[in-house]
Amino acid sequence: MNISLRQAKPEDLEWLDEFYERMMRPYVELTHAWDEKRFRKNYNTKTISVIQLDGEDIGMLKIEKRKDHLYLGDIQLKEAFQRRGIGTSLIRDVMEKAKADGLPLRLRVLRENPVMELYHRLGFVEIREFKHCYELEWRVQTVEAAAVPKPHS
Repeated sequence: MNISLRQAKPEDLEWLDEFYERMMRPYVELTHAWDEKRFRKNYNTKTISVIQLDGEDIGMLKIEKRKDHLYLGDIQLKEAFQRRGIGTSLIRDVMEKAKADGLPLRLRVLRENPVMELYHRLGFVEIREFKHCYELEWRVQTVEAAAVPKPHS
């Protein structure tokens, strides 16, 4: 399995917009109205990478370096490529980048999205609650502290 990332290009907008809607709209509509133009308004080829498997476009990854953290804006995979460890591997790569940069990694996840279980398994914790989503954070210090065995008393 040869997974790679390529920088998104302006000509990717059409399929990425349709892909994003297909993946996210069902979860969004469980809590609020879908915004038809939101993806296009926020489309930035500098922050979006297209996920490829053996040269085939299978998803998208959006990462932004912010002032005090790294932000995982989106990770989406076509249905046929989910639950195969690809997303987990890519998230771990982003975690390593955050660790190397000495920054926490943050993301937001819709309340109804079942991916929350994966983020908890990877060591993300909820730091903020919003009307429709949670903000999660991963810090290497938190994970290392959780791995240290507690002394017996």
